[in-house]
This record gives sequence, structure tokens and C-alpha cells, in this order.
Amino acid sequence: MRGRILGVKKTYILRFLIVALFLLFTIFVFLNIFVIPYRTLWFYAFSFLLGIYEVSKSRLFKLDSGFYLGSLLIFIGISGFVFTLTKTDSYWCLYLLADFFIASFLTFLICGQYFHLIFDFSLLFIIIFTSFYTFSLITLPIFIAFLVAFLVLFILIITFNFKH
Repeated sequence: MRGRILGVKKTYILRFLIVALFLLFTIFVFLNIFVIPYRTLWFYAFSFLLGIYEVSKSRLFKLDSGFYLGSLLIFIGISGFVFTLTKTDSYWCLYLLADFFIASFLTFLICGQYFHLIFDFSLLFIIIFTSFYTFSLITLPIFIAFLVAFLVLFILIITFNFKH
């Protein structure tokens, strides 16, 4: 049967998973309140666990958009933990762009959507320009000029590729 995995309905698997993830989140919130001194870690735990649920649901029911959302939430959760615990809060924009980059690349690899590959390459250039600006290798006007020119080129490429 298509709605079962090893004789168990897919919806039962998702129900068990959501209960387990909710219990993990509850434990993490209590740890975050009483043990861990950082205030925002509960949000990153929520993003990570919700991402696990979305990726699981997308793989069970073959949903490409759910896979992208889930992988993005997983990487946001991971990078939130990393930049909070390593005290690199000033680079949050680079972490966030890298999350979108990795999620798009994984969606292209697993789901085979070429739009995510095009989006991935454009994010690579944006990450490079943002890194240059973040580490003061270029000035703000040069950064804006690069991004505006690149975004216009990206819009033209997308427009011409989807017309054909």
C-alpha cells in the first residue's frame, strides 16, 4: 500500500514524531529557563525541531516545498545555536544567507528542481558581496552597486528562462 511504511500508516508516523518533538522542545525550554543562560535558544530549538517535522513530512508525502521549508528551518536552528554560543552575533546575516544557500542546494539535489540551483548560484554571489562588506573589504556604495546590478541581471535571467 502507498499510505504505509512497513505496515504503519504515514499519518501515525507523523503523529508519533510530533509528540516526540514536542516533548523534546518542552525539555529544551525548561533547560533554557533554568540551566542555559541565553534567552533566544528556545527559538532556535523550535526552528530546528519544526524543520525536522517538515522534512519528515515532505519525504513521506513527496512535498518539495515542505522539504525546502524544513531544511531551511533546520539550518536556521543550527546556525542560531552556532552564532549564539560562539558569540558571533554580528555575522548573523552571513549565517542566514548561508542557510538559504544550503537549503536551496539540498532541495536541488534531493528534489531535482533547477530553479533552486539558479537561486543557489545567485545566493553565492550575494554571500560573497556581503562577506566583503561585512569584513570591510568594500564600501557601502560599492556593495549596493554590486547588489543592484546583480539583482537586475538575476531578474532578467529568471524572466527569460521562464518564458521559454
